[in-house]
Amino acid sequence: MALGIQPTGWTNDDFPEIGNDYSYQVILDQTKEAGFEGGSTGHNYPSHLPSLQKAMESRGLKIASTWAGTAFTTGVNAAAAFADFQTQVTFLQNVGARDVVVAELANAVNQIRTKSVLNERPVLNEGQWFLLTDLLDRAGQYAKERGMQLSYHPHVGTCVMTVEETERLLNNTNPDYVGLCLDTAHLRYGGASPKELVGLARKYAGRITHVHLKNVRPSVLTAAKSYSFYQAIRSGIFTVPGDPEGEDSELVLDPVMGLLKEVGYSRWMVIEAEQVPTPYDPSGPGNGIPENPTPLAYARIARGYLRKNLGY
Repeated sequence: MALGIQPTGWTNDDFPEIGNDYSYQVILDQTKEAGFEGGSTGHNYPSHLPSLQKAMESRGLKIASTWAGTAFTTGVNAAAAFADFQTQVTFLQNVGARDVVVAELANAVNQIRTKSVLNERPVLNEGQWFLLTDLLDRAGQYAKERGMQLSYHPHVGTCVMTVEETERLLNNTNPDYVGLCLDTAHLRYGGASPKELVGLARKYAGRITHVHLKNVRPSVLTAAKSYSFYQAIRSGIFTVPGDPEGEDSELVLDPVMGLLKEVGYSRWMVIEAEQVPTPYDPSGPGNGIPENPTPLAYARIARGYLRKNLGY
């Protein structure tokens, strides 16, 4: 597996003021220092392609993927929506990446600070399901013809969030074109029990083409069911694997890791846990919680977890 970490561990793409004091140079330096091979681009990374390439290459890092938020289910101007996706694929080709991670964001509420991320999200009708799956197949085929892999990301606050919705999407798209970005914590926050999450991963193991590995804090999870995504992030809903404040890793993450090894998964394994806002008081240091809970400290915890489970 290629081991990456997202810049969202330092600064948040949905809410850029969180961690905005971390420059992209610091993020890249600490990505390397923590022992990772790269990650996706962040909101403060250079948009000038040669500058981005130089920043990555000088540190021996790679771009794992980029986020492509689609708007396929509006039923309006599908050509423009598809053109936006094509632009993302071209960018990825230019930076040497091979994965494009997609989520349908039409009418999504994850970026709206006042709406419940679980209770006020869009729910698709039959026509919208047809638009989504049909255009995802087209997008996936377009990506594959250019040496890219489309991986769909179930995401809280969007129309594909639950295990049932994820299964419907996978069952109605072409496995040659549409893979699954398995995001352990988004599925968990979106309502999946640990057993259901592991069951989904096992059922669709052959469709997993990208992994976002992170955990949830049970001390936040119950209250966060009524929160906006902004409130949930500010409360520390997500954390890295290996953090003792997350759910017992044996409930979810260890079986998922074992399954991925069992099936010979060899693509990107990316740590993705939105930055813990500072100051953050997790009831005091101890039991493995870093005394100085910086993004770098959590990145090192995550890298230690991967080393323990993978042997490298």
